[in-house]
Amino acid sequence: MQIDEALNVHKSAQQLFDVSDVERAISELADTVALQVQDEFPLVLCVMNGGLFMTGQLMRFWDFPMTIDYVHATRYRLATLGQDVLWKAYPQNSLKDRHVIIVDDIFDQGYTLEEVKAYCLRQGARKCTSVFLIRKHHQRKKAQIEADYVALECDDLYVYGSGMDLHSHFRNLSGVFSIPAELSGR
Repeated sequence: MQIDEALNVHKSAQQLFDVSDVERAISELADTVALQVQDEFPLVLCVMNGGLFMTGQLMRFWDFPMTIDYVHATRYRLATLGQDVLWKAYPQNSLKDRHVIIVDDIFDQGYTLEEVKAYCLRQGARKCTSVFLIRKHHQRKKAQIEADYVALECDDLYVYGSGMDLHSHFRNLSGVFSIPAELSGR
């Protein structure tokens, strides 16, 4: 999708959560998660690219010692649907005996989380906790895993903003938007 087309699609979008909704939800979630992990010197693992926004926002509220790292694992490969997880980058730090906090943008079907968590455990992580900005509710097939912490919930919509993209555009928006199903490319 070219930028002109993305701009036109964005004009028809509905804002689901404005910036204050997103900030409030992340702040509350950050406090809740901090109570569980602040004494464990966790390794915060950002799932790129979508998890970048959420990881950065969480860091604003966490003042305890931690290690920050990232993975780049994706199912979508610039499409709206995907099957297998493609690994583009692995963590640089040792995960052995660490409490790993996996941070990503959206919990949809859970296949990326399932793969990243399994990888972390194979590398010797003591525990894995997942933190997401949004969880989608739908009846499609899901992996056998659930998100541990979620800031916001939405229906089965194509959503973007706050780290999530509209065909590689608009991850930078502070709110969360949805587009009509006929424009989603599904």
